Amino acid sequence: MSSPASAELAARIAQLERDLRDLRARIAALERLVGNTGDHAVDRTIVREKVSYDWQAGNRE
Repeated sequence: MSSPASAELAARIAQLERDLRDLRARIAALERLVGNTGDHAVDRTIVREKVSYDWQAGNRE
């Protein structure tokens, strides 16, 4: 026979699992809405400029 504490714990775990499934579904819906395309153009530009700067700094040494 299970104790009241373990029954409460099992109910809490079940609720948390439902919440987690709901959150995952909401994240997936938001990613579809935003069009999760991976890298943003601004990110690519910043990385390209950083690489150029590092390369130029390396040539000064």
